[in-house]
Amino acid sequence: MTMLLMSVMLIGFSQQRQQPMSKYVVSQDLIQKLSSEKVEQMRSENPAELIRMNYCLINTAVVTSKLWDGNIMQMGTLEQYLPQGVSYVEEDIIQKGYVDPYIWNLPQDDYRYTAFKLRRNGWYVVVLPKTLLEQRVQAQLNSYSY
Repeated sequence: MTMLLMSVMLIGFSQQRQQPMSKYVVSQDLIQKLSSEKVEQMRSENPAELIRMNYCLINTAVVTSKLWDGNIMQMGTLEQYLPQGVSYVEEDIIQKGYVDPYIWNLPQDDYRYTAFKLRRNGWYVVVLPKTLLEQRVQAQLNSYSY
């Protein structure tokens, strides 16, 4: 009897923690990249991949105005890694707060942050380490029970 009661309580607590996919907010950039129809299809057929793609888009390479102390690899300027045939406006990157990892092929270390200077003095794009990004993606997936 006690085990049954504990099981019911555990299920209740875990369901309270989980968020419904219907309330999951997808970045406008990902919607533009995939289309509204594809996003809705993924929401129902492959929600884990939708969450992964959305989280990685916004959080893989973030813009910051200050580097912190720590183990950061400095890789020169961002424009050194500009994909051929792609143009960008630095102000747009700063305003958006991230660089699209599906367009830019920025080096990513397994354990260290990687920093790229922007032309605008004092601004950087910082790529999260692979292991940290994966932990954060997994935490996001767990909050939606995937």
